[in-house]
Amino acid sequence: MASYTQISLKEAEDILKLYGKSNVVKLTPLSLGISNSNYRVDLEDESVLLKISNDKNQLQLADEQAILLYLNQRGYPYSLKPIALMTKELVYNFGSYFGVLYPFVMGIPPGPSDYTCNEVGGALAKLHSIAHDSTILEKLRPHESVGFGALEILQYTQNPLCPNDYRDAFHYFFPDSLKSFLSTNFQKGIIHGDLYYDNTLFDNNHLSAVLDFEQAGRGEYLLDLGISISGTCLEKGRVITPLVNSFLSGYEAIRPLTSNESKYLDQAIILGLLSISLWRIKRFKERSLNPLMENSYQDLLVRAMNYHQMKQF
Repeated sequence: MASYTQISLKEAEDILKLYGKSNVVKLTPLSLGISNSNYRVDLEDESVLLKISNDKNQLQLADEQAILLYLNQRGYPYSLKPIALMTKELVYNFGSYFGVLYPFVMGIPPGPSDYTCNEVGGALAKLHSIAHDSTILEKLRPHESVGFGALEILQYTQNPLCPNDYRDAFHYFFPDSLKSFLSTNFQKGIIHGDLYYDNTLFDNNHLSAVLDFEQAGRGEYLLDLGISISGTCLEKGRVITPLVNSFLSGYEAIRPLTSNESKYLDQAIILGLLSISLWRIKRFKERSLNPLMENSYQDLLVRAMNYHQMKQF
């Protein structure tokens, strides 16, 4: 895990001055994120979420804020809206630090359950149901610039750096090397790219926010479904059918799956696990952000194998 950036109350005050905010009362460190150091900052009349980037570069961070601003403009109810600096920019620079500021949203991450899966499914469906402005949409980054879709996964298996167990798992799951999947047209738009249940907040038993759009971008809704189901519909670390059904019930109440999405959903769930597994390889094995998690990608390969054996597709 990336090193947690520790700042003082005075440093927080100086950063917030860039936003025209003052009268800081309290600074509270939050979760030890991989990509960010997070702080709740209480002022006399409001609370904000201060994020310091530990992993992403400033361009990636700016691209993420452009997506969040766009989602807010299109009426998506669950994403945070970045607060603009006095200069109107969305990414601050302060000494060696850079990051972003959001309103603070109350809530706690839920545990996996039928209710959680249903609510997360509905939130994802609302994201996939946005009426897009094609002129603006095309200017936003593609998911592949920060995440891994089917083609990127296939190409990585041909890379000499690819671990043998990852390559072997891919060919076991997809003996046709995804030929049929890649030749199928799926609906596209803005996808989250990492909507596990622990990237949400619930308040009073209702979903109040979807967090961490770090892997968001233009992409296929089906991939987003596969990723979200693979990290949300879990019991004892396994993707199980009853929770998948609860997720889909929440999702399809808002956006019914297309025939192609239904046909390839199980493959998309496997690809979702391979996508996040590859994300872990890139960060923890190739970049050594946390040596203790170097082989954590294998946990997702095991989860994919369990799901594959359960479905036998």
